[in-house]
Amino acid sequence: MTTTAAARAAFRPALAGPAAMVAGVLHPDIWWTVASAAGGPRLFALDAKGRTRATYTLSGAAAARWDAITVVKNGAGESGLFVGDLSSGRAGSLLLHRVAEPKTLTGGALPVKTFRLKYPDGGHRGAALLADPAESRVYIITRDATAAAVFALPGVLGPSYNALTRLRTLPFPVRGGDFTRDGRVVLKTTTDVRILGGIRDDVGQVVKTAASLAGPAFGVSSDGRKALLAGAGARPVFRTVALPEANAATEPDASASPATGGGSPVEIPSKSGMPGGLLGTGALVGLVLLGLLGAGFYLRGRRHGGG
Repeated sequence: MTTTAAARAAFRPALAGPAAMVAGVLHPDIWWTVASAAGGPRLFALDAKGRTRATYTLSGAAAARWDAITVVKNGAGESGLFVGDLSSGRAGSLLLHRVAEPKTLTGGALPVKTFRLKYPDGGHRGAALLADPAESRVYIITRDATAAAVFALPGVLGPSYNALTRLRTLPFPVRGGDFTRDGRVVLKTTTDVRILGGIRDDVGQVVKTAASLAGPAFGVSSDGRKALLAGAGARPVFRTVALPEANAATEPDASASPATGGGSPVEIPSKSGMPGGLLGTGALVGLVLLGLLGAGFYLRGRRHGGG
């Protein structure tokens, strides 16, 4: 289903060159963004009018630039921000930095955890960093002229290189992406905004708009009702575009997950998982059955031999 949505002016931030946007969890009315500033890239909190409410540095996360940000909420109700430079993935690997979402907007330095990611099939330039609010899984969508690849981060991130898993190819270019809080995937292309019911689903809704799609920053509001689009320029005008209600094609499936959906499964390390995976478990069951059969034949032989 294709709809046409009018764009409404949201704000023009005083901040120069915002590279990506994500709505806060602890602060739903705040847009978190990353941008270059004197002394290196910074994390900024912008209010609904584009005013800078707080500025943060990330301790130990040295970088020339960051171009991506997403927010993850774990099972304990804690939320964290991931930031990184997706363009650096052209070398085959990249760094992502995680910080806890600040509880108060006071600014300052934030402690950071850094994770090394590695693509399984060479280098890629990333276009979007997004996190599933239901699964707390993080994804990278690559940037290309006519298509895009979707990669999943491991369910558990370790201190060494973390291998990304390629999930699928999208037959259209992607220039930004985000999840709604109910699990839909909203992607900005070079010509429109497209909505999927989940990360593995087909496009179910297309939103056409006259708003500029030229700017790199893109986000979905905390209520999932509108997308934020940036125009071109160092200090772009941001506009909001209304997103349609979910239809039959984009209604999120609460029972689906990256591990159980179609296509190749994503391996999620779990203490409760079957030992050795499905094949390993089948082999173990087979050995147990053989052992029981062998014991049965042995006892039967003993009884006949003793008679």
